[in-house]
Amino acid sequence: MVQVLGDAAFTGDTLFMPDGGSACADFPGGDAGQLYDSIQTVLTLPDETRLFMCHDYGPNGRDIAWETTVGAEKAHNIHVGGGKTRAEFVKFRIERDAQQAMPKLISPALQVNMRAEDMPRDEDGNTVLKVPVNGL
Repeated sequence: MVQVLGDAAFTGDTLFMPDGGSACADFPGGDAGQLYDSIQTVLTLPDETRLFMCHDYGPNGRDIAWETTVGAEKAHNIHVGGGKTRAEFVKFRIERDAQQAMPKLISPALQVNMRAEDMPRDEDGNTVLKVPVNGL
């Protein structure tokens, strides 16, 4: 479900700035087809709807940005713009995700996200994050 407030919507971890594309779909339970469907729900909003991004990585040295429009995403998003089909997106996402390195902060992020942002604690009530010493 897309949350719209006036002329604005928040994309969460689904859609990035047009030159950033979209989120990966390789986390446990991830599904590239469902990701595409979610993105298409956002893209059904009026073209002038402002979209606020949850993430931006400033591709190619671009300054960090956080706002675009539905129209800009439809026309220019490098992963879903220009009318890319569901099949094209799923193929692209699966192939690209298979080549991606493990995100640097995946271990602490999963520990917090799996608890709905409630920080993990040890038996004494101290906030802790466990980090594997042999990598993932």
